[in-house]
Amino acid sequence: MNKTLPNYLKVHRGPDQQNAPSLDAPSHAGPPADSVEQFWNDFTCTTGWRLDRRARRRSKTVQVLPTVSDIDLGSVLENTSGSTLDAIIDPAQPYPASPHGPTHAPESPATHSRHELSKKSATRLAEAADRLTTELTEARDTLRHQSMELAARASLMAGADETTPLADRIESLLGDAAAACHCDAAVLYLLDDNTEFLEGRAAFGISSQTLAKPPRHLRGSRGDLEAMVRDVVTIDDFAAGSIDTWNPPETFAAGICVVIKSVGVPIGTLWLFANKTTEFGKSETAAARLVASAISLELSSASQRRDTHTEKQETSTVHEVATWQQESLPVGSNLAEHWRVDGMIDSPQEWATGWHAWDVLPDGTLMLAIAEAVERSIVGAMHAAVARSALSSHTGYRHTPAQILGRVSDTLWQTSTGEQLVSMLYARIDPETGEGEVASAGNITAMVGNKYGYRPLVDGRGEPLNSHIDARPTMRTFRLLAGETMLAYTQGMNTEQLTQRCLGTHLRRSMRAGERNPLAAIRRELASAPLTTERGAVSLLRI
Repeated sequence: MNKTLPNYLKVHRGPDQQNAPSLDAPSHAGPPADSVEQFWNDFTCTTGWRLDRRARRRSKTVQVLPTVSDIDLGSVLENTSGSTLDAIIDPAQPYPASPHGPTHAPESPATHSRHELSKKSATRLAEAADRLTTELTEARDTLRHQSMELAARASLMAGADETTPLADRIESLLGDAAAACHCDAAVLYLLDDNTEFLEGRAAFGISSQTLAKPPRHLRGSRGDLEAMVRDVVTIDDFAAGSIDTWNPPETFAAGICVVIKSVGVPIGTLWLFANKTTEFGKSETAAARLVASAISLELSSASQRRDTHTEKQETSTVHEVATWQQESLPVGSNLAEHWRVDGMIDSPQEWATGWHAWDVLPDGTLMLAIAEAVERSIVGAMHAAVARSALSSHTGYRHTPAQILGRVSDTLWQTSTGEQLVSMLYARIDPETGEGEVASAGNITAMVGNKYGYRPLVDGRGEPLNSHIDARPTMRTFRLLAGETMLAYTQGMNTEQLTQRCLGTHLRRSMRAGERNPLAAIRRELASAPLTTERGAVSLLRI
């Protein structure tokens, strides 16, 4: 009668003899095996239990490991004697080593006593070790991404979507270089900003702990220095001669060092290492140069993509500012019965440094304002926004135009971290009589026109707000009759081609033609004039 094995029994094979790490490896055979793999081998040798890597790979989407209390400990372990408790295997649980044990582990008293380790203790130890190795893997991945960011000279990149593909491409190039040059490992080192230290940024065929090593001094690194002078250096045997003067960064038998350049300036070196002494020829030298050029191109492209991304963000921010300015400006309309108001701002930039506003105040009078920052940059737009906020906060109670300009000037003075100079005109008109008063500071000009001509109201030669601790506005009184228009405009409207007389003529013609919106008619007349500076204006028509 033939005895068959139950189908729930499993045979677990240990690592092959040829893949097991050797304790007698020579010193030039490269760095030791990965610390994580070495730990699990030691775990197997010591406890007699081994983690099921196949089950762990199948459950790689699980992010949180179960705790000991969540596991049926009696259903996941079997010992080295081959007794089976169940076919269920949890990815966080160890299962026993093969009866033969690891081929590289010598027999010792610890090996004999490993069967005495309980299932619960082995499970708890494996869970703790698995959490630690998971954290180590995540830390290595983070270090890999950060190394690529620094390699591309990008303090801020687009996140993992950018750094991960860049790291993959660099490591692929390192692998190709090692294969083409008959080497076993490759490491990319880049200089710091002061060109004093070389730090590992990418590695292939070597432990990832290489990237966590402290930076090494460029001074005294003969291989790196000669590569920066000669472009590429081949060393057939690091141990040749009585004294090793090459000072290679890793323990290998031979290697190639090639410089990495950006716009003709050395920014680092690429080391290719071989486990055995090798006689490198012209083909290996040429391959190393080609890979170094490809790596330099990848780093330059990543930096350019970062710069392009930053420019797009800046453009988007400016566009949002311009949109807010445009949407916050009032639209021309009938402000009150027999009173029509309109405004315009034409800027050569996407944003503007001026604004206009009008409203009916609580006492029934009409308010009209126009302002422009002296600073022509985007900073001026912020200065103008501060002045506009101050105006809105002070028009809800009794005031005169001079008081409004004084309060706005006080706000600019108190909030100023620099010279927040703003030109501004503010007017109040009684809609019943047409009588009004105006206060102006800075370069805002105003006139009153009708179909017969025009008369100046403000000459636009005052001092801007915030020039002094106390505002010094120019004050005038006026009266608008039926069929007359008050026009106020900024300095950009008053040039050699657009003088006050020219604007007065345009205003008279539009009023004579019966235009219900004189400012729109003036804007059409100025459409052909070159727009070199910002132009702003407001008009108030009494019908």
